[in-house]
Amino acid sequence: MVYPISKLWYYPLLKIFLKRAKGMDNIPRYINFIVAANHSKLIDPILIYYPIIKTLNKKLHFIASPRWIPTLGSTICEKWAGCIPAYGGKTYGLARQALMEGKLVGIFPEGYLKNRLKIPKNGVIRLSIETKTPILPVGVKSSYKPWNSSVNIGKPFYATKAKGIEEQLHDLMRELYDLKEDA
Repeated sequence: MVYPISKLWYYPLLKIFLKRAKGMDNIPRYINFIVAANHSKLIDPILIYYPIIKTLNKKLHFIASPRWIPTLGSTICEKWAGCIPAYGGKTYGLARQALMEGKLVGIFPEGYLKNRLKIPKNGVIRLSIETKTPILPVGVKSSYKPWNSSVNIGKPFYATKAKGIEEQLHDLMRELYDLKEDA
């Protein structure tokens, strides 16, 4: 069982925030994958964890901003929660290693909330191609108000060498925002 102690309070707490989770049947059951999602609030990763853990009972290793690691402590953040620290030039390698070990990796292609990128980073597409791992697009409409957030999970996206990386990134981001609007 993943996160056995936190599951006692986690599901009831999330039910307060999460109005609905659509598309849970699109979550691949027997292969690892990369979760790619839009990012607008700090609660987003927690909202995304719910359908993944509920369906697969597997840990999702999100690439996390280094500002949270000192606050929570590296043991809690990296080992217990499974965060992959986004600093030091090792992030891509750690994410790749996690995927090769059969783990699930979560990425916000737009980056950290306050450092909103004008152009999303293409690491999610490169990781998918290199590891031959599908990307699960997730649109998140988040709010801190009770029963106001929703998650919409799309069908797996398969990146390929035959198509340009930037073009595939554009297609993925369009899918994420379409899912967000339908959430």
